[in-house]
Amino acid sequence: MIRVRSARSVDLPGVAAVLQDAFSAKLRVIVSPQPEKVRTLLEMAYTGPVQRGFDGLLVAERDGRIVGTLLVGPLYYTPEENRSIEHFAVRELGMPRMLRAAFLLWLISHRAEPGEAHVTDVAVARDYQGQGIGQLMMEYAERWARDHDRARLTLWVAEDNARARHVYEKTGFSVVRTRSNLLTRIFFGVRRWHFMEKSLDSA
Repeated sequence: MIRVRSARSVDLPGVAAVLQDAFSAKLRVIVSPQPEKVRTLLEMAYTGPVQRGFDGLLVAERDGRIVGTLLVGPLYYTPEENRSIEHFAVRELGMPRMLRAAFLLWLISHRAEPGEAHVTDVAVARDYQGQGIGQLMMEYAERWARDHDRARLTLWVAEDNARARHVYEKTGFSVVRTRSNLLTRIFFGVRRWHFMEKSLDSA
């Protein structure tokens, strides 16, 4: 049985492993071609917020294994956490690579507006894909957004990611605008992105 819940610190290695597996090509470009460095940096990125009680990092768990993850936020860092992550990234990657990673992450970032819950980092372990875990996590994300008094749930998805778009449409999202970005085409092979939204005004 699949259980969806908020992540705990002990879950972070599993979260990092699922994300590294699902987004390996993108993370090689952004962070490093070395999987162990990618996983270490992913763990570091979530450690501070999870330890101080942030509950928007969701995991899907089966038999003690993390098989899916999703972030619904926005996720904020304290100044101390930002400094720790920056120092850690410089130590692991070197300053030039760290600055490049920061720029690439900025390219695909989103600034949430008041009343908005924004979904990112939706990933399911390869051997568990096609079992409805993504849809289950999205339903839990909606519950999280309602519990946190958000008016709408949003996300960005690549135009050519038909599988993900199908999951989002099944859970009530619709495309509200589309953007093109030459830089994401150069670095990630994705030129067009859809911004999808689901209103949470109804009971």
